[in-house]
Amino acid sequence: MPSTPELQHTVAKAASFSGTALHTGEKVTLKLHPAPVDHGIKFKRKDLQDEPTVDAKIENLKTVERATTIGEGPVRVHTVEHVLAALWAMGVDNAIVEMDANEPPIGDGSAQAYVELIRKAGVTAQEEPRKFFDAREPMHVEAKTGALLILLPDDKFRISCTQAGPNNQFTQFLSLELTPSIFECEIAPARTFVYYEDVEPLMDKNLIKGGSLENAIVVRGEAVLSKEPLRFSDEFVRHKILDIIGDLALVGRRIRGHVVAVKPGHAVNAELARALAREQTRRSAMSAPRAIPIGDSGLDTGEVMKILPHRYPFLMVTGSSASRAKIKLRP
Repeated sequence: MPSTPELQHTVAKAASFSGTALHTGEKVTLKLHPAPVDHGIKFKRKDLQDEPTVDAKIENLKTVERATTIGEGPVRVHTVEHVLAALWAMGVDNAIVEMDANEPPIGDGSAQAYVELIRKAGVTAQEEPRKFFDAREPMHVEAKTGALLILLPDDKFRISCTQAGPNNQFTQFLSLELTPSIFECEIAPARTFVYYEDVEPLMDKNLIKGGSLENAIVVRGEAVLSKEPLRFSDEFVRHKILDIIGDLALVGRRIRGHVVAVKPGHAVNAELARALAREQTRRSAMSAPRAIPIGDSGLDTGEVMKILPHRYPFLMVTGSSASRAKIKLRP
């Protein structure tokens, strides 16, 4: 870990761009605004009365079908993963993402438009250290689909990902450390993709209304349909890494660890984010300061158990004799 704490960052000024939303097909303008320290990323629905905001936190995750949707109360913001990936990877900790619709513009199906927007706004340091989640021991989540995500200890944030389509079609692998420059050049340009046989079912669910070969790659058998050639020979796995970054941004802390992913998707990404959030809550509870009274009043067993960690061998403090005892603390 670095000896000098890393500082939080926000965008230096407001910047915006407009486009079409992938699933709703609506025209939308998205505008980034600076935000104070410890604000995190919040989405603001300018099109609604009182302009409500939604925290980009895993607790607010609502659905993960073909995209990541967050919400608070009746307010929803759909398909947030590309915006969050760009903000997180480009070093923005605090920002307001203002929109006049319920889904960001899809751009060309990648995160490139958001990187350009962040470059336009600029990034500036703030007077407060960043908050991190440090992987201390291996953690993993697994889905019935065969998707698997493992987080291993590491002093950097790395992702090693294996992507495989139906019948292991287009199997691809990529491993890299995430830095702003690597994200901008190697991950942000990778576009979303869909298998041809999934298109009709998605349309039946009233999704991908704004989808086209200009903002998505369609895979049909061995053929790849797109308005332009593949940007990378392994563009699919790169986009999967992009989605992992965006979904894990919902943890609300920067991660120091190595994510190993096999056939990931939004659902299993979200499960790992939930596991990390639960672990962070546990750690925070363990480290919370507790006042210990000084003097002759002593502590009963219940008070002792509030102070001692709830694990062996500390649990041996309890017992029939201990339950009647008073422990005296002297100044």
